[in-house]
Amino acid sequence: MILELALLSALAAQVPAAPPPVLKSPDGRLVLTFETVDKGQLAYSVTYKDRPLIERSRMTLHLQGQPPLGAEVKIVGATPSATDETYRLVTGKSSVVRNHFNALKLDLEEDGPTPRKLSVEARAYADAIAFRYVVPDQAALREFRLTSEATEFHLSKEATTYALLLPSFRTSYESEYVKLNASAFSGRTGLSEKLLIGLPFLTYVPGVAWAAITEADLRGNSSMYLVNTATTGAATSFNRKSRRAKTPK
Repeated sequence: MILELALLSALAAQVPAAPPPVLKSPDGRLVLTFETVDKGQLAYSVTYKDRPLIERSRMTLHLQGQPPLGAEVKIVGATPSATDETYRLVTGKSSVVRNHFNALKLDLEEDGPTPRKLSVEARAYADAIAFRYVVPDQAALREFRLTSEATEFHLSKEATTYALLLPSFRTSYESEYVKLNASAFSGRTGLSEKLLIGLPFLTYVPGVAWAAITEADLRGNSSMYLVNTATTGAATSFNRKSRRAKTPK
């Protein structure tokens, strides 16, 4: 019996883990991968034409009076879908627009007797990746106040950036974009790590692609800025920051 149990344990250990959920653009060039690392930290990465564009970047929601949501979760479901439709514009260069993308709904859950749940809805177009957090209605989280969203954008290598530098949240956007290397935001060059970066934030990652970080469909949340994040120790890593983000559920 002991030998049989030992054999079964060895066979169980050899079972490969499930591959991380992957979302590809309709042409297959853009690939968005989700995974959990360490003790369950939710993270994502992006490649373009099989080259890393955004390396592993963490995704976390900070809630008032509660532990972070997304820091200790497991993936319990991944539902793919696809959309290919057209619609007409009243004015513009083109009268008909094609809305073509692949989508993925990622369901996550914490361990414990009353686990909290989190979902991520992502889309992949031929020229863009987009995702958003969704906190579903649940017994473990009937009401919450979002204090901050910690979404990282960890560029794969030293990049050239075109940044709108803002001293504070009240600074006007009527300024010029400054061309800087991503490493200039590390603070070692004299540029303050607390300096805000307005959107869109344009970057050129050599040998990979031009990429812009921006946002859309703002309802009930403040606008997004970027700051260099010292938590990863990487000069090419930026974090979402907002003046306030209070969304009761």
